[in-house]
Amino acid sequence: MARVRLTPWLRRGFEAAVVAGLVAIATLTGNRLSSGGGPYMLPNGPIGGLVLAPAVLALGVLTCAYPLAMAATRADAVLGAVAAFLIAADLTIVFAGDRIILGSANEQLAGGLLIALLALGPAVMGLLGGQLLTPLGFGRRAGAIAAILSAIVAVGVLVIVAVAR
Repeated sequence: MARVRLTPWLRRGFEAAVVAGLVAIATLTGNRLSSGGGPYMLPNGPIGGLVLAPAVLALGVLTCAYPLAMAATRADAVLGAVAAFLIAADLTIVFAGDRIILGSANEQLAGGLLIALLALGPAVMGLLGGQLLTPLGFGRRAGAIAAILSAIVAVGVLVIVAVAR
């Protein structure tokens, strides 16, 4: 049987997506490792932001930094980062099905969808920073800049979530 060979950008994107998805799913589901669980309310204040922090950082930082750092060309870097975020977000949305109560009992959102929406901004900013602030747009330097910039944006998003609650 012939071995299936993936293109390098898809392989790097898949590697980052699996790790980020596992971290996000394990963070959101906790001891309820099944989809479609009951609704729960995030704690008020900074603790609510800390509960979401590992999942948002995994989806926002890892999915853009790893493919950029490991890529051999600019196209591989961009395609790998986009593929990694989309695959990790899909995994998180499907397998972290617990509903999070946002305000009143009527305002609920699926946990995976909330994390994917919160991590979209940091992932985009990290990808743009890695492409625009480095001469090549791929490699270790681009991955480091993407990781730092996306982590800063993710912390900002989490602070806004904590203050809004």
